[in-house]
Amino acid sequence: MIKGFRGTSVVDYPGKIASVIFLGGCNWRCPYCYNVDLVVPERLKTLPDLSEAEVLSELRRREGFIKGVVLTGGEPTLWGRRLRGLLERIKCETGLVIKLDTNGSHPDLVASLVEEALVDYIALDFKTAPSRYPELAADFEPVARTLEILNQHDGQTEVRITLAPALVGKEELEEMLPWLRGVRRIALQKFVPEVETLDPDFPRLTFSPEEMLALRKLLERHLSAEVILRA
Repeated sequence: MIKGFRGTSVVDYPGKIASVIFLGGCNWRCPYCYNVDLVVPERLKTLPDLSEAEVLSELRRREGFIKGVVLTGGEPTLWGRRLRGLLERIKCETGLVIKLDTNGSHPDLVASLVEEALVDYIALDFKTAPSRYPELAADFEPVARTLEILNQHDGQTEVRITLAPALVGKEELEEMLPWLRGVRRIALQKFVPEVETLDPDFPRLTFSPEEMLALRKLLERHLSAEVILRA
């Protein structure tokens, strides 16, 4: 389940120095995904598994320095009970706050983790316009349910949108607007064309800073959310 560990990150948990735990496997095929080793089965199986005990030992070793833990992937919610067990151990054995990154494909699990206070911060990746989710081998309906759960949650949440022009632009953002109403924080992320992506032929296009600012203003005109630009 655990395929990677980064001891220190200052960018993955907003406002906190955190460690990052990478869980293997993903149920979608987003063409701009850069965690290729965690998604493609043939490459995933070449990565060694890290034990929970090993990772928890590393977290305890950093006690007093790191302030949180991020669980990302791949898609962490694929692991269901095993994910819950890991979260429980982190809470019990370290007391660190936990951030979960998800694509929103398992709303029932997210709801239960929220109810049981096993996560402190949830970041949902809103990939593109709902009508384009089939291009990712994905279904938007569970994502819509997850968005509703997060909007009703009192804790820290954010929706992340990667501004890859071939998949997300003005037209797609306008289609996404109805599902973004009620969201408190939106992070617009720049697509990084220099890294390997799941689809090697995915267009290496990027928005200029001025274009990204215009997309931010589009959202701010229609929504009450805090909208930030993230490199």
